[in-house]
Amino acid sequence: MVATINLTTTNRDLVGYFTNWTNGFGYNGNGEFSPLPFSGNQWAAGNVAGTTNTGVIMNGNLAYVPPGGFTGTVNNLQFGTDLNGSAATGFSLATAGLTVQIGDAPNATFNGAVYSLSHGGSFTGVTSASGTAQPGFYDYFGEVGTVQNGTNREDKLYSFDGNDTLNGGAGRDTFVFDRDIDGALSTTIGHDTVTGFVAGATGDFINLQLQSTAFDTFAEVYAAATQVGANTVINFGTLGDITLSNVTKTALTADNFVFA
Repeated sequence: MVATINLTTTNRDLVGYFTNWTNGFGYNGNGEFSPLPFSGNQWAAGNVAGTTNTGVIMNGNLAYVPPGGFTGTVNNLQFGTDLNGSAATGFSLATAGLTVQIGDAPNATFNGAVYSLSHGGSFTGVTSASGTAQPGFYDYFGEVGTVQNGTNREDKLYSFDGNDTLNGGAGRDTFVFDRDIDGALSTTIGHDTVTGFVAGATGDFINLQLQSTAFDTFAEVYAAATQVGANTVINFGTLGDITLSNVTKTALTADNFVFA
């Protein structure tokens, strides 16, 4: 099932928030279930001592089955600051950050991503003690796709390797399409849809980081765009495509595009 993330007025830059969260994590371990040692409705990772440390809580109907897999259903992952509680009492975060809605059973990529998350707070993957390369949550987002919902202010939403729906909302938003977002150059950005995009000199921004000289100017991108009904579809060939919902191609200007 697609992962859904609602930005908040406090945390309006998705990857920026996760980067800051990682910098404040300071924990390296397997986490802890509540209320039982290997099962429960919560699993948490982070240091419970100190008020500035970040932490994460997984909610759902969960169990751990050796040699290394979560089973059951994951409702969501809550990220924030100042993890409190214990296995006996349950866990909470004093300051909420962002929540990733999952609503599905954990798969192999998810399990690897949880390992990477609890062992140093990595979203791009780590190498386990056994020497196995583990995926990160950016890999998981690319696998299942995301729905990202912005606020009424200036938001920054990101494409991963899969099919993403980026809903900007009000405000002058930036939509980032970066093939290197997970630290390893992907073959595609997927088939992405952007809603709420405002074209024109005072409108929103598309930040293209495709690592391709074929699409690093406005003229090249404009030539790759086609009007399909009420939408503008920008086709990058094997690198993927972006559908700008309810946007007229001729309304796009160079001011709408950033190449970095």
